Amino acid sequence: MPESPRHNPAQLAALRKFTVPTLANAIETFGVIPSNSGACDARMVCRYPHLPLMLGYAVTARVTTDLPTSQIRPGVDEHAYWRWVAAQPGPKVAVVQDIDNPPKGAMWGEWNSNVHRALGCAGMVTEGACRDLDGVKKLNFHFFSTALLPTHGYGAFIDYGGAVRVAGLEVQTGDLLVGDMHGVILIPSDVPLAELAQVAAEIDRLEGEIFALCQSPDFEVEKLAALDVSVAARWPQPTGKERLVKTA
Repeated sequence: MPESPRHNPAQLAALRKFTVPTLANAIETFGVIPSNSGACDARMVCRYPHLPLMLGYAVTARVTTDLPTSQIRPGVDEHAYWRWVAAQPGPKVAVVQDIDNPPKGAMWGEWNSNVHRALGCAGMVTEGACRDLDGVKKLNFHFFSTALLPTHGYGAFIDYGGAVRVAGLEVQTGDLLVGDMHGVILIPSDVPLAELAQVAAEIDRLEGEIFALCQSPDFEVEKLAALDVSVAARWPQPTGKERLVKTA
């Protein structure tokens, strides 16, 4: 049986209402700047921007696509890896680092997408390549990758469960990730999700005041300036706790 997750379904569901930029803004009020080291950089591309927010706990692995595995760089027992993924708490996101730079093949296509979806993954994030975009699109399975290639190369899993780095973001198994058309960020483990959702909702509401005025036939620059001061005064304030993410 899978292990129990750190958060309850209601806490996770509350985050699904928001976009990644809104959640990134909300995380900053807890003293965390996701852009420093808590987010994938611009190399990471969302292949299905029409899908809703991807949210899940990371299950990590490293792969190679360049040369056949050997005694020096052996592959893992893939069946054991599947059993390990199945035992992790969900929802899950497969987070995979291809150790070859650049990747020589796409480990992620219809095969691994179907397998990992069946193992409870909502999507995958890889510093590496994907393919079969037409087939995987039917699965509503998120693809985030730094490359797109037509062949699988010498694809093999070489280890799993340890730290990986994907597009500048270091990820450990169990880390909570969110992703959408804007990219992927990590939600620090010490940020309470119920509070985070409340802050995100308040940020959306306050921004909505600005947007409504900007779209109003009664728009005036002085009204905007006054509202900007009001919104800034009501913006959620940092908690003051030392939760700063260290820069890479």
